Amino acid sequence: MQTAVGKTKAKADRSRYLELDSLRGIAVLAVVLYHYTFAYDFHFKLFSDHKFYLYHGNLAVPLFFVISGFVIFLTLEKSKKKTDFLVSRFSRLYPSYWVAMFVTIIFVTVFPVPTLGHYTIKEIATNLTMLQGFTKIRLIDQVYWTLKMELTFYIIMYLLYLNKLLSKIEWACLAWLAFSLISSIFKIPFKKYLDVLFVLEYAPLFIAGINFYRIKNNGAGILNHIIIGLSFVVEVKWLLLMHPDENYMSVILLAGIYVLFYLFAYGRLSWINNRVLLFLGSISYSLYLLHNVIGYSIIYRLRQYTDLQIVYVTIPFAFSIALATLMTFYIEKPAIKFIRSAYKKRISKNIEYEPGTVVGESRQTADLKAL
Repeated sequence: MQTAVGKTKAKADRSRYLELDSLRGIAVLAVVLYHYTFAYDFHFKLFSDHKFYLYHGNLAVPLFFVISGFVIFLTLEKSKKKTDFLVSRFSRLYPSYWVAMFVTIIFVTVFPVPTLGHYTIKEIATNLTMLQGFTKIRLIDQVYWTLKMELTFYIIMYLLYLNKLLSKIEWACLAWLAFSLISSIFKIPFKKYLDVLFVLEYAPLFIAGINFYRIKNNGAGILNHIIIGLSFVVEVKWLLLMHPDENYMSVILLAGIYVLFYLFAYGRLSWINNRVLLFLGSISYSLYLLHNVIGYSIIYRLRQYTDLQIVYVTIPFAFSIALATLMTFYIEKPAIKFIRSAYKKRISKNIEYEPGTVVGESRQTADLKAL
């Protein structure tokens, strides 16, 4: 029988995940509209004073990175076996990515766009690994650039986990932040490689997510608040360094991301949940992977017949959502379920034959359900 405390905790957990989905929904909506308005016209030099442009929609990417910091630390804390995290991340990322990549290739081949498509075998093979960002190979879709940052962050966190340093994560975060700040100020030796190896430009965002997780799940500690504040300052430094044309609105929007996460950490963000954002959040990964090149292909054709922005943005937007919905519920979710179920069965078989163990679901397999 579940106690009142247990019910409250379970309710809080559900709200937490709902809020994360809503935040993902906001982020992916902003990214799509940014690409379909500002980025497309920038790419093809079609700017007009009479069009709507979501100039700062690219700042939804930092929101994704803060979410990743939160979720990856959560996932690692729940991982009882070294392979739990690897299976969790592989099942979450790769099947959908592979399908989205080939759908994109096929679509832009059938409906070509100037400057896009015409991929070589080498480009396709390299992109299949999801490691193309570490090479000079062209990305199948430019939105894949964030995958390099995510994978680097995963590797760093996994190494901390393997070395049992998650309990000292605050000190690791402080050292990481200091390194990031130094790199943003000085031309350190091997800066080009160190920035990539330690994802220094975006490290403050991942670090913020980690510490918001610590506040929400372990209680507020002064050190966590200090780290979050420092992460904001360091990220602003990187923002103005790498994008000197950005105005103060970018800083304000970045601050808004931190405010939203503070509300989330203290259970004051439930008002954000609604069916639209929750749905967009649930398909956000597939939508992110599919919308860009495919959307450009559709917009390119529509603009040969009409210059009405509401038409050439709404149609690819609706098409991308429909495509992402199909991929989420017929590829992404079934693939995750299949891979993780197979992994749990393998663990169960191993435990069944270990001396002194009881046949049945292990604690590790039970914990994997939450990842």
